Order: sequence, then structure tokens, then C-alpha cells
Amino acid sequence: MKRTVLTGQDGRLCLGWRLMVFLVIAMLVALVVTALLGPGIQAGSVAILLGSLFGGWAVLALDGRRPGALGFYLKPDAGREVAVGLGLGVVIAVVVVGLMAAAGGLRWSAEPGTAGDWVVGGVSSLLFLAIPAAAEEALFRGYPLQALAEAWGAPAALLLTSIAFGVMHYGNPGLTWLGLGNLVAAGLLLGAVYLRTGSLWWATGVHVGWNWGHGYLADVPVSGLELLNAPFYDGVGQGPSWLGGGGFGPEGSAVATVVLLAAAAACWMGPWLRLGEAAASMSPLAVIDG
Repeated sequence: MKRTVLTGQDGRLCLGWRLMVFLVIAMLVALVVTALLGPGIQAGSVAILLGSLFGGWAVLALDGRRPGALGFYLKPDAGREVAVGLGLGVVIAVVVVGLMAAAGGLRWSAEPGTAGDWVVGGVSSLLFLAIPAAAEEALFRGYPLQALAEAWGAPAALLLTSIAFGVMHYGNPGLTWLGLGNLVAAGLLLGAVYLRTGSLWWATGVHVGWNWGHGYLADVPVSGLELLNAPFYDGVGQGPSWLGGGGFGPEGSAVATVVLLAAAAACWMGPWLRLGEAAASMSPLAVIDG
């Protein structure tokens, strides 16, 4: 077929136009949802999530693909993928916190509380973190990452979407250049998880686990935000900011840099992450299988 201003030789809408359609639909839906729900972290996250989903589904439909191709498919495997991803995210977060504590970059002070309070708080904090994490995954590791990976290859797509992920947090309190770099590294990890599994359930689980492991399990700031408070103890960074993270939390520490990059490489090159049957049945736009 002949290339036009709007379409390529394959007859599909050009990448730039598809990304523009995605962004326009995502923004319009988000504005409507925000007007209906009002301000607030959770309301804003719902708006971003719905906008990114509708935008991604609409552009996928232009290629004759089902909504599930985006990565949030309604299959029995979804629950398992979220759970395993959650566990992986917690483990990576705990490794960061443990190494920081061993190096003298973190300490904890005692606070009142009961075991019941801790369990209830832990469950409620997981639910609280779920929608913001899903929203960011749909926005960055959803259609933009997939379309860019299909057109330009996975490495370029990972880098571009990870930089955008970091820049989105530019206004967070306590952000340093090291913290910004770590957010980009976190984007590389989450992008690698999606491209290996074809599942936004997997990526969302890792995202929630990382945030929960820091914000609740260790009770330290997450990306500069003190959103959670665990009973029994309170975590505080200490020492130089490159070690303790300062007010940005562990994501401001050089320890996180090393662990995140190592985890991203392990997820990218290791044999343990594979495209599942549920994801494969959706014919995703771009994955790295094998």
C-alpha cells in the first residue's frame, strides 16, 4: 500500500498519530472522570487508569485487536500473576532496605501498635496502592511502551518510557538527581517485566510490591511521599543522602540504583519470566518471548 500522511505502507495509522490518539482519548476521559470524582490521589489515579485503558483499547481496536491485548485481560491467570509480581516487588524492596540498613543508612524507632493493627493496616495499604500503580502501568507500560517497542524495538521503548516515568514524578518532594535516576531504573524494571510476560497484571503486582515494601513494611517514604504508617515502628533514613535517600526515601539511595538495575537485567535476561498462555491468547502488540 502507498504511504500517506496518516498511514504507513502497511495501511496502519502511523505511530505518531496512534500515540496522539491514545493521549487525546486518555486526557479527555481523565478530565471527565476528574470532574465527576473531584480532587484527590485516588480519584486522580482512577481518572488516569480509565483514560489510559480507554485510550489503549481504542487504538488497539484500529488494528483489530481485543482490549485484553493491552495486558489487563480478564483471565483466571490474572490473580496469580498479580500475586507473584507482588511477591517479587516486595523481595526487591526488602533487599534495598536490608542493604541500606546494613550500611547504616536506615534505622527504626519503636511506636505503639498491635499485631491486629499491623495486619489490617497492611491489607488496607495494599488496596490503597493498587489503583495508583495500575494507573501508572496502564499509562506507561500500556499502549505507549508496546507501540514503541513494536516500531523501534524494545531497548528504545524501554528507555523512552522509563525517562517519561521518571519525569512524571519531577514535582515530588525531596527529589534529587539520584532519585530521578532511580525512578528511570524502576521504569526499566517494570518495562522489562511487561515485555517478558505480556501482562500488566505482572507489572502492577511488582509496582505495588515495591511501594508496599518501602511504604508499609519498612515504613519509609515512597518517592518522597509519606502515604502509609505501620504500627510498631517508624523508619528513618540516616547518613548522607546518597546512602539514606534523604526525604525521598530508599529511591533516593545509591543502593536502590544497584538493586534496581540488577533486578531489571535479571528480569530481562533470566529464564524465569515467560509469556503466559493467557497473555499469548490476547495477541499482544509487542513482547520478548524466549
